[in-house]
Amino acid sequence: MQSEVEKAIKEMRNKKATGDDDVPGDVLKLFGESGLKIMKKLVNTIYETGEWPKDFTEVTVIALKKKPQATKCSDHRTISLITHTAKIVAKILRRRIEKKIEDVLGKDQFGFGRGKGTRDAIGMLRIIPERNLEIDEELSVCFIDWQKAFDRVNWTKLMQILNEIGIDWRERRLISNLHMAQSVKVRLNLGETRSVKIGRGVRQGCCLSPILFNLYNEYLTKEALEGLEDYKIGGQIIHTVKYADDLVVLAKEERVLQDMIDKLIEIGRCYGMEMNVEKNKSNENFKTTISSKNYHRPKTTRECGIF
Repeated sequence: MQSEVEKAIKEMRNKKATGDDDVPGDVLKLFGESGLKIMKKLVNTIYETGEWPKDFTEVTVIALKKKPQATKCSDHRTISLITHTAKIVAKILRRRIEKKIEDVLGKDQFGFGRGKGTRDAIGMLRIIPERNLEIDEELSVCFIDWQKAFDRVNWTKLMQILNEIGIDWRERRLISNLHMAQSVKVRLNLGETRSVKIGRGVRQGCCLSPILFNLYNEYLTKEALEGLEDYKIGGQIIHTVKYADDLVVLAKEERVLQDMIDKLIEIGRCYGMEMNVEKNKSNENFKTTISSKNYHRPKTTRECGIF
């Protein structure tokens, strides 16, 4: 039977950019018995002590232009370069906590999950309004965008949630220390900036980040919408449809939808999240929307649409 280290190395993709150690993932796949033995010893030491080597927590960021004449930070997207050896430890850690997190996530989350994707989320959002049209019932919907959601995750809150769902203290310690110790530097044409500490958010480019964010988002929405039993299909309450940080809120009445949005804003701030009002969307008339695909962009979250 393959060890956890061997499985993690085998799953690594070839020809991926290297981190600060300049060691390609392809090289790790060439390890013989002695190399694997050393790697296993390193991973065991990290797990037992909870301490990450410094070069495992340092990340180099490259900024890529979104458009030719990019002058602002918002005109760029970033890619994080993480050492492949650190990715092996993260993969092992993810495999150990993944099942417990998946058991907590609702069926309305379609992001970063096996056997689910954008088409499934779109299909669900298509079927629900069409069903309401058939039975001539109203449906109020708001498309919510959390501002820089992945970068706003509160570590203390995240650790509390991991503890609540029964993640082993050793894994929690590793996740906490990985985030607390991380530093980032930006690689530019003329060199690199100095390293700076990060104070919140999940790590970009880390395989742990998607499942950690999904868990965080699940607890946020559950706390905000608990007890609001407005919209049901087949006797089952449906408050939201989620794809990672993209959130759609459903209600039968505009008044109830507004209460849900207000509650999300309130609880979201407790989780360090802020809504991006400029990107929040709602539909005023489903019959027009379903044919023209023209979505109304409200100036405030109070301009809730009705299907």
